[in-house]
Amino acid sequence: MTDELHERCAAQIEGLHRVIEEWLAGRSPRTAEAFAAFADAHSPDFTMVTPDGALLRRDELLPGFEGAHGAAPGLRIRIADVAVVHSDVGGVLATYEEWQDGPAGRTGRRSTVLLERHTGARHGLRSRHLHATWIDRER
Repeated sequence: MTDELHERCAAQIEGLHRVIEEWLAGRSPRTAEAFAAFADAHSPDFTMVTPDGALLRRDELLPGFEGAHGAAPGLRIRIADVAVVHSDVGGVLATYEEWQDGPAGRTGRRSTVLLERHTGARHGLRSRHLHATWIDRER
């Protein structure tokens, strides 16, 4: 794997989580442009397995996220250990840890994300599938 590909994956993952943090904490304005930064980072065919095991499609995820603006005041998200597992002409499979400090205390997730290559996307990548699992280990 190239360092450049790893850097693009890490930038995509970290940048998206900055958008999530700002939106949920209410630090970003509730505008169409701010919401689009989240929505556009996901393929129209995006699916997600939540840490609790629920399967969500993009059309189920977006309304909930949009309605959660400001729902987690003070939220901070930290991304760690981004690793590229596999890449080919269609996309990149990566893993990472996500640590959230917010109103509910500290939570951790280990995630695997399939990033599809897309020339119009920031960093040339957008999320196609995400699988997140709760982790208890404190960092």
